[in-house]
Amino acid sequence: MANTITIKQLFELCKEQVAMGNGSKKILISNDDEGNGYHELFYGFSKSSEVVGGSFPPQMPFGVSESTAKKSYIILG
Repeated sequence: MANTITIKQLFELCKEQVAMGNGSKKILISNDDEGNGYHELFYGFSKSSEVVGGSFPPQMPFGVSESTAKKSYIILG
């Protein structure tokens, strides 16, 4: 979790890529924190409170509880 980035950091990284001419490229996102695999980014941002919990909740990363996810995270992808 040491490499978790914020929306502000992502925004700055995106601006750099657009300036380098990569604004029209598609996005691959890592499957895990070690980069062992990648998949395409399918969705934009979703409120974690709309995704986390319910009858079939998604699995949270190690060390992130559902309550922490709802309070401190937003979902991308």
